[in-house]
Formats: sequence, C-alpha cells, structure tokens
Amino acid sequence: MSTCFVIMGFGEKTDLATGRKLDLDKTYKNIIKPAITAAGYDCVRADEVLHSGVIDVPMYDMLFGADLVVADLSTSNLNAVFELGVRHALRPRSTIVIAEQEFRNPFDVNHIVIRPYRHLGSDIGFDETMRVRQELQSLAEALKVHPSIDSPVYTLLPDLEEPRRRAVPESEAAVRPPKRDESETLAALLKIAFEARDACDFDLAKAMLRKVYEQQIAPGPDGKPRPAWPCVIRDLALTTFQAGDKAALTLGPEAVESACDEAIAMLARLGPDSTNDPETLRLWSLFHGYRAQLPIGTGAEKQAGLEIAIESAERAFAVKRDPLDGSSLALLLNLRASMSSGDERIADRVRAERVRRKVVELATEQLRAFESEGVSRSAEAGASGALAAQKFWTLASLAESLVALRDPSGPALFQKALGSAPTKWMRAVAEKRIEKLHSVLEGLDE
Repeated sequence: MSTCFVIMGFGEKTDLATGRKLDLDKTYKNIIKPAITAAGYDCVRADEVLHSGVIDVPMYDMLFGADLVVADLSTSNLNAVFELGVRHALRPRSTIVIAEQEFRNPFDVNHIVIRPYRHLGSDIGFDETMRVRQELQSLAEALKVHPSIDSPVYTLLPDLEEPRRRAVPESEAAVRPPKRDESETLAALLKIAFEARDACDFDLAKAMLRKVYEQQIAPGPDGKPRPAWPCVIRDLALTTFQAGDKAALTLGPEAVESACDEAIAMLARLGPDSTNDPETLRLWSLFHGYRAQLPIGTGAEKQAGLEIAIESAERAFAVKRDPLDGSSLALLLNLRASMSSGDERIADRVRAERVRRKVVELATEQLRAFESEGVSRSAEAGASGALAAQKFWTLASLAESLVALRDPSGPALFQKALGSAPTKWMRAVAEKRIEKLHSVLEGLDE
C-alpha cells in the first residue's frame, strides 16, 4: 500500500497570530486520516513512529520515502515548516499543504498552494469536516494517477535531479543507531489503550493512558516539565471514570465516586470553567452530572454538581451544536425538574422539550449529510473510528430525543442505533442513557 506521512503540530496549540487555540488532533483524526485512508494510503503521523516528536532517522526516512506528504502549517508550527522544507528539497512531487484559514505564510513564496480550512476555536464544524475531507481525498487520489511538480525547489530549478539513496555497506549499517522499541511509541500505547477501552477493559486503558501522560510530562532537555496533550488528559479522565463506574458494580457507589473525583481533578487541568472546547465541557458535565446522581452526599452537594453539569452542557451545545450535547442537556434538565416543583419544574420540562426538538433538527440534517453523495461511499470507505462514532452518537441522540418526545418512531430507531454501535462500551452507554431517560420521565409523569 502507498504511504502518506503527515507533518503537523500535535494536540491543542495557540495560534500566536490570532490568539485562538486550535485542536490539531481533531484535524488529523477527523479530516486528514480518514480522507487519506479512503484514498488508499497507509496514513501515519510523526507521533505514530516516534516517541516524543524528536526529529531523527525515522522522520527523515518518511520525508524522503513517503509516496505522499500532507503538511498542516496551522499555528505557524516551526517544526512543520522545517519538515515541509526538507520534503520540498528531497521530492519534487506529491506534497499537499493545508492550513487553517487565518494562517499567513511568513515566506515570500508564491509557488506553494496552501489549501485553507476553518476551525471554530478549538473544534471544527461538521460541514467543514466533510467538505475538507472530500477535497483532500479527491486530491490524494488524483496525485496517485497524475503526480505533478509541487516543490518550489524543483519548479525554480527545473534541471535539478531528484536524489537517490545509495546502498549501505554492512560495515556502515553496523554503526547505525538502533531502532527504537516501537511498543513504547505514543501511538502504540494509545492503540493499546483504545483497543482495551473498546473491549471494556478500562483498567488496562487507564494504565496505558497514564503511561502516555507520564511520558509526555517528563522534563525536557531544559529540566522543566512539559504539558501533556489535552486529548490525552481528556481520554485519561474518561477511562478513569469508566474504570470506576465498572468497579462500582462489585464495590459499590464509593468506587465511582472516587473515580469521578479523580477524573474531575484531572480534567481541571484544562480550565473547564473558561474553555470553549466542547469535548472538555462534555466530560466536565458528565462527571459532575453522574456524581450528582449517586446515593452519596448531601442534597446541596447534589444540586451544586447538577448545576455545573447543566451549565457545561449548555456551553458545549452552544459551541458545537452537536446532537449528543443537546440530548445530554435535555436529560439533565429533566433530572433537575424531577428534583424541583412548581414553575421551576415546568420551566425545565418545557426547555428540555425545546432542546430535543432542536436536536431532532440538527441530527436529521447531519445524518442526511452522512448519506449524501460522496460521504457514504468514499469517506465511510476509509471508515475511521471517529466517523463511525460520530454517526452512531448522532443516530442515538436522534432516537433518544424522539423517544422523549413520545414519537412512535423513536424506539425502533434506537434499536437501529444500537445495532450500529462501533464498540461495546458505546452501546452500553447508550443503553444506560435510555434507561435513565425512561426512569426520569416516569418520575415526572407521576
């Protein structure tokens, strides 16, 4: 299979030109990897071949040998700019350059085509994800058939010959640096973690993510600790909660209470009180909302936790308009209604119904986009885990909202959603949500 090497920053980075925070992992996982995979390439990023992003032999091997390179220059990442320069010097063809639309090229080079895309703060909208994914896939497919010169070096120096690597004698090969233990790369550890989570082995997933986290925050050459990627912090917090929730089946609610507290402390590193990142807000709402429903703690503590959960869900839904966030917000509003009376109870019930009607509108529109020409056949052909999960949660949120709105199509659609669940834990979460919904609504109807 042809190979594609992706050069870009990792995690959440601040764009110094605009002051915005961009989550580059979302660009890679939701746009680049599924598009390039669907085009028939084996797509890898630097963190999938290196331990900590160190530029060494594997990096240069990939820059020279990859059939295709995709370079994302968003946030004016200096490593990405340097690596793009190396690629352009080594190979005349098959390099695609993209960047967030606010990127301003610091170099006076008009021979490089930079394809823009748009971030919504730390996230990327659904429509933009689909548009750029399709454009990138089409371009990658075209380059397989008709690769044209895109390097400014070879454009301006047309008589320049492309370099070739010579055979290395055994005497020289013996002194080459030893290969790294690939089992300890960030990507390898993350792969184990996500496979374990998919199999509901949350303890193993937590242990692997903890290992990644500790590797990332280890002091650098200057002796100062480094920050972990926000996505790693979020995944570690989530698996910590999941491990505790599973342990509660045998150890009682104290196990999940402790896990909630640990997850909340972990996620607090990302500033959930001020962030606009919907993934962080979604988890902040989940942990506080779940804790508020435990048979532990005072009524005032439960109420305070529920208020945090609702406020966080509101912000997440306002930022991204994701059906899952809207569905979660509506359920929390129903839960608060079940704890109140009078006008407040009525107000929360009415508001929950309005949110669900909006969820039905958004989810229906998104599912239509998934099934539109080009998305169902091409983007899904490369079936990334992110795309499959997005489709599942959109369908499950639509079904959950229809059930709550007493729409007769709701139950059958929910069963259809369960049948499309990419993992056991996602199916289990959806089933637990619908059980909670029925329980809360029954209490409100009494």
